[in-house]
Amino acid sequence: MFDVTVIGGGMIGASAARHLAQAGLEVAVVASPEPVDPAGHTGPFGAHYDVTRLSRTVQPGAVEAELARRARASMASIEEFADRPVFTGPGHLFVSRPEDDEGMGEAVRNLPPGHGVEVLDGQALADRYPAMRFQAGMVGYREPGSGACLNPRALVAAQLAAAASAGAHVVARHAVGMSVDATCAVSLDDGSQIESRRVLLATGAFTNASGLLEGPLAMRMKTEMVLLAELAAGEAERLGDLPPTHYAIDDGFVSDVYTAPPTTYPDGSVLLKWGANTITDRWVTDPADIAAWYCSGDSNSAIPMVRPSMEATFPGLEAVGWRTQRCVVAYTGHGMPYIDALVPGKVFLAVGGNGRSAKWADPLGALAASLTEAGEWVDPLPADRFRKLFVGEVDNWAGRELLSDR
Repeated sequence: MFDVTVIGGGMIGASAARHLAQAGLEVAVVASPEPVDPAGHTGPFGAHYDVTRLSRTVQPGAVEAELARRARASMASIEEFADRPVFTGPGHLFVSRPEDDEGMGEAVRNLPPGHGVEVLDGQALADRYPAMRFQAGMVGYREPGSGACLNPRALVAAQLAAAASAGAHVVARHAVGMSVDATCAVSLDDGSQIESRRVLLATGAFTNASGLLEGPLAMRMKTEMVLLAELAAGEAERLGDLPPTHYAIDDGFVSDVYTAPPTTYPDGSVLLKWGANTITDRWVTDPADIAAWYCSGDSNSAIPMVRPSMEATFPGLEAVGWRTQRCVVAYTGHGMPYIDALVPGKVFLAVGGNGRSAKWADPLGALAASLTEAGEWVDPLPADRFRKLFVGEVDNWAGRELLSDR
């Protein structure tokens, strides 16, 4: 009999499992492994099948800023259990027009003296980053330090290793059912069961399709594609010093760009990343549609629309090949994860990353762990920001609409 079963070994679930195990609880974490052949996979997918995500410290909003602070403070403890670097890259760069900066300018102005964030106008951006060309009227905010790139695969592996080191039992299966009575019984795809006193659901975009809920949560799942330019050695060296960048580009086909410097991927290729919301994005609700997008979605069809913005930003870019990656982003009604009790004292939630689960994974997992351990909200952060919402309880969704609807 375990104290807690964590269902979902992605970025939030793996982090929660670590914190629960290190608190001395007997923990089982159901962590479905990354598919070897996505096209033939029939189980759930995770959003961490990549080697670059972006992280920044300066955040508009007190709760967001505190999560960023906690994430920064957790880096060393995560790296301690890593078999490869988790946090790399120079300081983060945020670029936008003042009217489109989503509160970034005000957040920087409100920082205490000595913060070190540089404010760069258009000429300063051109002088500092000659390999990049931004649109007119842009202002840049450059954070000092390092670690603005994180490897989500390495993050998950390190958190699961830390959990196992603290005694957690990691099960490489996926859950297909759950019953809740005096105890909680989680059924796995191989016919076995795990019995525990409590359960934490960290099931990402597949939460409503998991068969583990009595009623659907208010969640919207969006298709996401990333364009990757494969670089030869000389081109990778030329662009190697670029910062991890968020870029509020004005373009009819892409928006909300995030780009990482050239990075070596598991197959040995060096890729320059150009992630964005695109005109081809759509909401997906049916579990079969979510799985189909992961397995065989036609993300390559968007290359002709997305590639021009990337080439305009990196003048003279020489790519030896182009490819895409796919994932699904889970959005909640209020724009923060649902970290809440589903069945009081028995079943708890930690779902809905809103595209920000990578950079806040450890503090989000810690919040879920403290809630699950105590059976009630005990953190100083306001519980209301993380309350669960069900279908029918959201009139105005937080966050961005599809680019095609803006």
